[in-house]
Amino acid sequence: MSSEPAIHPSAAIYTGIVLRFYDFVVLQFSNAFAWCCSTQDVLLPFFREYVGAQAHMDIGVGSGYYLAAAAPNFAEVENLTLVDLAPDALQYAKARLQTAGHKRDIETLTHDIFTPFPKTLDGRFDSASLFYVFHCLPGRLSEKADRVFAQVKTTLKADGLVYGATILGQNHNWIGSRLMNIYNKKGVFSNREDTKEGLEQVLRKHFAEVDDVKVVGKVALFVARKPI
Repeated sequence: MSSEPAIHPSAAIYTGIVLRFYDFVVLQFSNAFAWCCSTQDVLLPFFREYVGAQAHMDIGVGSGYYLAAAAPNFAEVENLTLVDLAPDALQYAKARLQTAGHKRDIETLTHDIFTPFPKTLDGRFDSASLFYVFHCLPGRLSEKADRVFAQVKTTLKADGLVYGATILGQNHNWIGSRLMNIYNKKGVFSNREDTKEGLEQVLRKHFAEVDDVKVVGKVALFVARKPI
């Protein structure tokens, strides 16, 4: 499936060359030393924990690391759909997941998540994951998360859940501050004013059950159920 949306700078950087270095730069170096939130100890277990029983949608696939590392969790998932604005990322992640042993069909959708999803996805998923998506999107968190959740919740079942992680905007260490300056200046990030409180407020607007947002280092981890 493809809707051929315009590509924002935050998605345009995900070319084949960049994706080959993504795991080291983002998941190993930046998560450990800049954002102070371990990929192995925090983010990967969190990703695995909430995968839905039958149908799951992963939004903002990156290099496909989490998908591939969690491949056993998808063994019984009948429908797995990958969504991203960057076609290279979708193909890279799909191939990586298949190499990791995923045997079932994988759908890919090139899509701008600020816009409505295809009607064929209405009420389809038990779970949807958004890892490191919001801090890449343009605009204030209260506005961009509101627009995204308004679209994503249409794809969830009545008791479905959404979960994910995003980098918050303030009080970073020396390495984090410099990366924040570089990424925000280039348009790769847009998160200087993103806060835990802002995220919680938007979640409660769109979902009946919202877990307390957990902050590890400078990363907010969220889980919400039952779209309103």
